Amino acid sequence: TTQQQNTSTNTSTSSSQIFKISAVEQSKSEKMLPNVTWEENGKKVTLADQKGKVLLINFWATWCAPCKKEMPDLSLINTELKDKDFKMYGINVFFKGTPTIETVLQQIPVTYPILDGNDEVVAAFEKAMGSKMEGVPTTLIIDKNGKIVDTMVGMRDKETFMTSIKKYL
Repeated sequence: TTQQQNTSTNTSTSSSQIFKISAVEQSKSEKMLPNVTWEENGKKVTLADQKGKVLLINFWATWCAPCKKEMPDLSLINTELKDKDFKMYGINVFFKGTPTIETVLQQIPVTYPILDGNDEVVAAFEKAMGSKMEGVPTTLIIDKNGKIVDTMVGMRDKETFMTSIKKYL
């Protein structure tokens, strides 16, 4: 199958894709991925659509320096694994007004889609994780069956992420 290049018309100065989360569905059981819905190019897309892929979900905030510091590494991982059964999403949470997602992505363009999250998204993931989100960045690795298999709170380097991802690919 050939994958189409998605283009975003959100900003003219950044090629990064930003999508607003439109619906959140609690997970059916603990450690299972909650379902999140957004729209890409007029089509509804969900995390459930990604079953069969290993997912890396990185929760971050625009004011969080460690979050921004690990974004280039995450972009490298995403590019490196683009031909594998792997998908990465950044979910922006704990929004405080400044800087905007667009401003951050103009300074640090990323190769993976950014989902604009909210408190409902955080609550759904906390329920699935079985614990509060202590801070950002928080990165989850989800196996091909939608199970949360690794939770990393705090900044990590490329090797740490890759070691975890490769266990499930």
